[in-house]
Amino acid sequence: MNNTLLGKDELQLYDYVKLRNMVLDIFKLFKYLKRTNDKISIPKITSDYRVRYEQFIPVNTSVVENYVLKSLMLETRLEQKRRQLFSKITIALRKLNHLELEVFNLTFYKCACEEEIISTICYGKDKMREIRKSACIKFLSALGLDDKCFK
Repeated sequence: MNNTLLGKDELQLYDYVKLRNMVLDIFKLFKYLKRTNDKISIPKITSDYRVRYEQFIPVNTSVVENYVLKSLMLETRLEQKRRQLFSKITIALRKLNHLELEVFNLTFYKCACEEEIISTICYGKDKMREIRKSACIKFLSALGLDDKCFK
């Protein structure tokens, strides 16, 4: 796992709003699947910041092909496609360092506000935003979805 945050030069290449919206689309998919099947297993971040997915299957590539939320919703109704997608998401989450994973978890899994995140990680607003953006870039890059998020 890469333990460093991305540099400021690389962070400036990306539009955070586009990154956030792309990640939120993935979480909309999680909510949709939970609503249609409450027993479904999704990738989780544990309290000690490890990434867990009980139905993990090895995948050759972590690039998410043909990323369109609507088509993913239909495809993921098939168990094998869903396991493959969630395994790719698990691999992408494992690319984040501990601090990025903590901020990503608070931001997207727990929907915490910036003030809560800042008080939890004990960094200022600017540093927290750098960490969050770095986490989003690494996550989406691992999925092959970051190209739509350049400024």
